[in-house]
Amino acid sequence: MTNYSAIILAGGKSSRMGQNKADLIIHGRSFVSILTDKLGRLGIQDIMLSGYSGQVNGARNIADIFPGKGPLSGIHAGLCAARQEHVLVLAVDMPLIPETFLERLLTCHDHGITVAICKGRVQPLVAVVDRGLSGECERLLAEERLYVMALYDKAGYQTVPFTGEELLIRGCNTPEEYEAILRM
Repeated sequence: MTNYSAIILAGGKSSRMGQNKADLIIHGRSFVSILTDKLGRLGIQDIMLSGYSGQVNGARNIADIFPGKGPLSGIHAGLCAARQEHVLVLAVDMPLIPETFLERLLTCHDHGITVAICKGRVQPLVAVVDRGLSGECERLLAEERLYVMALYDKAGYQTVPFTGEELLIRGCNTPEEYEAILRM
């Protein structure tokens, strides 16, 4: 999978969690390091971290071009900095997402946007987005249309179903969800 870049969205206030989700620990390792290792095992060599100030082996930190504008801004920065045409987008708060599903998502991607869907709900922070959509991201950000789904709806997308436990793909946003992940 060397023809893919990846962006891990690790910014945000983590207000519901009360602490930086990237640095939460599971099985003795941080969420961000677990994800970078998974991406490396998938053969992705260009791994970017958006909104994260720490250093992780095998990843480079990138800054948002439009700071304070949420995940769409992180996706935009990743698309602009990507070394490959296709960019896997992941939120940092899903360390237990199965590698087999990520591989299937990458394999199913043809062009444009391919996004995970679970129980009828699109999971916008588990997607593959083509680098060429950076201009559309920029237009949406300039218009203050900050929702990731605004990009997906504008560009069109295909979905790949995830049939596992929803918490694995939806993300971990509260201390209660973190406790549930620790029990998995």
